[in-house]
Amino acid sequence: MPTTSRWFIKAGVIYFVLGITLVFLDEIPLMSSKLSLLPIYLHMLVMGWITQLIIGVSVWMFPRKHRDKKRRESILVWATFWTLNIGLILRFLSEPFIPLLKDGKVIQISIVVSALLQWIAVILYTIEIWPRLQNRKKQR
Repeated sequence: MPTTSRWFIKAGVIYFVLGITLVFLDEIPLMSSKLSLLPIYLHMLVMGWITQLIIGVSVWMFPRKHRDKKRRESILVWATFWTLNIGLILRFLSEPFIPLLKDGKVIQISIVVSALLQWIAVILYTIEIWPRLQNRKKQR
């Protein structure tokens, strides 16, 4: 299994545990506050856990067709990993405060940057995985 796949899967498991923990905390009446946890744990579970698990397994299960696999694999896959995770963390740190701030320009900008980083990660992943999805005749 490639190192990048292990990182994606491990990060996904961490987001899964954190997301389920937030779901649990959000259900406790004493723990609920003015901060909205719903968008955070939904992002943790969908983009953090499921998406990273899919990316990690697909990078592993659809090997590169190039002979120089190790050197080339790391560039786009690592860029995907870091842009996705930086975008997610930025979102987790800023999104709960949106309801508390009426004119929170910094928070709004960080949400836009977060979404942009996640979108870039999706584009990088698509560029990386697309050539791997050819039929056997075209790969040879």
